[in-house]
Amino acid sequence: MTVIRVGLRERSYPIYVADSYRHLPQILARQRLGPLLAVVSHRRLLDRFGGELLKTLRRGGLTVITMTVPESELSKSSRVAQRLLTQLARRATMRLPVLVAFGGGVVGDLTGFVAAVFRRGVPYVQLPTTLLAQVDSSIGGKVGIDLPEAKNAVGAFYQPRVVFDHVGVLRSLPLRQRRSGLAEILKYAVMADAWLFRFLERHVTACLHGNPQVDRVMVERCARIKARVVSRDERETRGVRTRLNLGHTLGHALEAATGYRRFTHGEAIAVGLAYASHLSVTQGLMATAARQRIIRLLRALGLPTAVTGVSLGAVKRALRYDKKFIRGKSRWVLPTQIGRAIVTEGVPMSEAMRLMREYVKP
Repeated sequence: MTVIRVGLRERSYPIYVADSYRHLPQILARQRLGPLLAVVSHRRLLDRFGGELLKTLRRGGLTVITMTVPESELSKSSRVAQRLLTQLARRATMRLPVLVAFGGGVVGDLTGFVAAVFRRGVPYVQLPTTLLAQVDSSIGGKVGIDLPEAKNAVGAFYQPRVVFDHVGVLRSLPLRQRRSGLAEILKYAVMADAWLFRFLERHVTACLHGNPQVDRVMVERCARIKARVVSRDERETRGVRTRLNLGHTLGHALEAATGYRRFTHGEAIAVGLAYASHLSVTQGLMATAARQRIIRLLRALGLPTAVTGVSLGAVKRALRYDKKFIRGKSRWVLPTQIGRAIVTEGVPMSEAMRLMREYVKP
């Protein structure tokens, strides 16, 4: 079992990368988490993998209740959050619950948000079950819900007490969900890890088919990068953590413009990454050869590099809610080479919109 630490003084916490949930009760006990756990998940996931988890927790002397939400990005809503809060108020009247997010990024973001606001904050634990959640969304304490106008428009920074990655559950991921996670991994490689980029180029087939050794390398590598970034810039005030948004400016706008129904998060980010690399080349920040490597790898992984049937006007409206734009300037995260990215305000908005037409077509 590998342990990676997010260093945030009194809010520090460990990330465990393991092959089973066997040691989870002891880990929770060391963190003084319990005895009441409220596990938030999807019904299908609980039916498939919940048996092992719940049995392990109960054998460790913990009381466990479960709460289910729909398996959709639409679960990240005020309506679903309110339903969970009501259930907690009724089922945890005399004891302080520890919330457990057992699922992908939607479950993690929603559960963290509910934990942040229930009784002015209760502890929560991340047990991510998708590749994307294990490498990215479970780490860093960004929690929230969506509005129709913009993704993650309501939220907070609220750190988990433990992140526990059981990489074995990744073997059963549907291909589309695996590709979604690979888009986020590719973002990390382009942003901060040229070695990881070369690793992805060499192991495309294994990445797509769920090789356990390859999965572990990707999860550990990305978790270390994010832990390091979050430790330096927890609340995105120093410009360091902003680089994690590479590909997300256009990606989030695509998700909002299509009602969170058409694209997975990774698919939208893949288009955003293709666009950002092209925009960087037009600004003279990155060589064309580097952009071509990025596009080739996106396509080899079966990820989109442009979209059709999407209103550019709707995407532009969604961009207005991006937090990098709210001060009246357009700020973009752009790669400058494989393994490095910067945040810049030097791109004229007119030029950014003109190029966007090549990536978002009606």
